[in-house]
Amino acid sequence: MLLAGALTVACAACGTRSPSTTPRDDTKTGESGQETPAAEQRQVIDLFAFGRVLGTVAPCGCTTEPLGGVQYAFGYIESHSSAGSRLVIEPGSLLFPDPAQGEAPTDEASWKQAEQRATLLTDRLARLKDDLVSGVGPFDVSSESGLKALEQWSLPRVVANVPSLASAGVESHRVVTAGGDHPVKIGVTAVLSPEFATSETLGTVDPPAEALKREVSSMKSAGADLTVVIAHGPSSLAETLADADTGVDIIVVAIPVGLERARVGKPVGRRGSAWILEPGEKLQSVTHLRLEINRGAAPKGLPSADQWERRTPASARARELARLDEKLEKFRADASADPNFIKRLEQERAKLLAAIKSPPPAKAPVAATFEQVKITCHLEADAPAKQALAAYDDQTAQQNKARFTGVRPPDPAPGEPSYVGVEECANCHTEAHEQWLTTRHAGAYKTLTDGNKEFDLTCVGCHVTGFREPGGSEVVENEELQAVQCEQCHGPGSLHAEEPERNGQPYAITLDVPKKVCDGCHTPEHSDTFEYAAYLRDIVGEGHGVDTRKKLGDGPTGRELRQAGFAKAGGSCMKH
Repeated sequence: MLLAGALTVACAACGTRSPSTTPRDDTKTGESGQETPAAEQRQVIDLFAFGRVLGTVAPCGCTTEPLGGVQYAFGYIESHSSAGSRLVIEPGSLLFPDPAQGEAPTDEASWKQAEQRATLLTDRLARLKDDLVSGVGPFDVSSESGLKALEQWSLPRVVANVPSLASAGVESHRVVTAGGDHPVKIGVTAVLSPEFATSETLGTVDPPAEALKREVSSMKSAGADLTVVIAHGPSSLAETLADADTGVDIIVVAIPVGLERARVGKPVGRRGSAWILEPGEKLQSVTHLRLEINRGAAPKGLPSADQWERRTPASARARELARLDEKLEKFRADASADPNFIKRLEQERAKLLAAIKSPPPAKAPVAATFEQVKITCHLEADAPAKQALAAYDDQTAQQNKARFTGVRPPDPAPGEPSYVGVEECANCHTEAHEQWLTTRHAGAYKTLTDGNKEFDLTCVGCHVTGFREPGGSEVVENEELQAVQCEQCHGPGSLHAEEPERNGQPYAITLDVPKKVCDGCHTPEHSDTFEYAAYLRDIVGEGHGVDTRKKLGDGPTGRELRQAGFAKAGGSCMKH
């Protein structure tokens, strides 16, 4: 109960729309009609930074905490800021997936689907109007359209060190105004890492630090109070730029390195006079910077970024409150616990709760609150993005159903086996079939039909058996091979069905299933709790691999690992 109350308070504190100023900011009089002291006139500006989106509009939904979803990302932005008093930074490589990753389009159909996602993303970003600045990444121009993609999916893009992009309408920087009656000018530019100089489409990539110094000087000459650079590269590029003493205030890292950073980014830090922001990619998290400007102390312009007062976000206080609640529960249940110690904990909790309800006022002219926000279905959904995502799912289903009806995988070579389907297996292996029906494998295809995803090229391959294998299944033509059936692990079974044994041994079938068979679908990105032995405990037992189950011995099951994952994430979050 204590924890529930703490989280309710924390959500109430951070879940309200932020006006451009506090209620007393735009009016010069207080509740009594007296003039409000200048020190209390505060202005709020919100900056949101994404990592590379890579054409991703929603997570696959198979992890215990699926992060992402365009509707939740924009739901967070809209519920935590106001138009005209915010800036959204999109760093580039928005349009298409990394060609080296599994989500990359490989044929006409998958490219068509990727282009529809690019349209969904650019249309929603474009609704931000002057509250948006985008960069450019190599995967924006990785389709056959090349540079023309930047015109087809047009956004207010900036890049300072790729000369060829000027012909595509990309500016070297932009200076945008936020803040309503008290305008703050924010200059934004971007530089690409020298590693992208190998791209034939992009052409020459100039040294980033030199280009940044030039643009920062130009933006400040244009009146920029705050300067931001998108470092389209890993954090090492951001560190190089900070060390180069370019005078930039904020550096946004576009490419997080490592699975965990790709999900939730890295805590904000300062290097020299610059703040380095590193959000996750694929809309899995966003870095939110809230600036509170005391117009009495900073009537014109802004002090340099290294003079900002850094504030504790409400979410951090909520986590600390939850930790205190857990500690209090433990000691209250201990009859031998020191009452004075418990009393001190209660006083600490009361003080922290008061700070959540009424955060103390900032002391410096500018206070900065940095927060890494995970994008989950527990956030408010943005209606336009939600509608666009549903329309995308419908369009994808209709076009792929039409495109792939009648399309089948190639026949197996003479003498090679084909897939026969689970019902054929059940004719002889009744107990094994009954065991299979209790597993998540048996319901794998239903999870797609429940979400209108059964014809989605990014999903179907791991939810059917023998996908695009000789004699196997296809996007539509898979009626006998839906879900993860016996043959996905044991191999195509037509020859085995015709001759179950030869010389007293099972014929033409694989009995032992190595981990590499599972790894094709149970990737860290799509199956975060996967452990081979634990998951194997779920699918072997009486009637199906009883000896294997004995060898595995006691230990956690896959079901238990998933439940622990859901509990850690705060509940299941499967519907996107």
